[in-house]
Amino acid sequence: DMGRIRFAIDFQPQPLSESGMDAVRFLMSANVGEELRPIQKIASGGELARIMLAMKNVLSEQDRVGTMVFDEVDTGVSGRAAQKVAEKMPRISRTKKSMVLCVPHLPQLAAMADTHFSVEKGVTDGRTFTHVRRLDRAQRRQELARLTGGAHITPTMLEGAEELLSAAE
Repeated sequence: DMGRIRFAIDFQPQPLSESGMDAVRFLMSANVGEELRPIQKIASGGELARIMLAMKNVLSEQDRVGTMVFDEVDTGVSGRAAQKVAEKMPRISRTKKSMVLCVPHLPQLAAMADTHFSVEKGVTDGRTFTHVRRLDRAQRRQELARLTGGAHITPTMLEGAEELLSAAE
């Protein structure tokens, strides 16, 4: 959902050092009429997430990658852009024949998963632990409703979660 973005990579020679012999900058312009600028200065969190998704997708075409990991690829993304990112994830898995591991925070992305795990941290006897469990369909529905609405899950949120799961299938 970034149809007018311009992206470029700028290579400038530099004296040979432990970081190489080129200074490399990623440049972008997200808006028509704006000049290319360093990505770290102008890109939003959502734009960075989508650019990373695009770069991983393109780079995986050149090199066979067995597993791709996306941690919070939905940061700063919402609405139509979130849905496009959500639709891209299973497509990557199928066309690249790669396992895609995604740590999402939006229900649109979580609903697209073939397998959904819940990861919870807790403290017992003064020690932190992590508990991972595979969710069945009913548990997925509950989790998607929780992602949508927080602690108080209503019947309407559960209906919305069911709609996301049905659309993903």
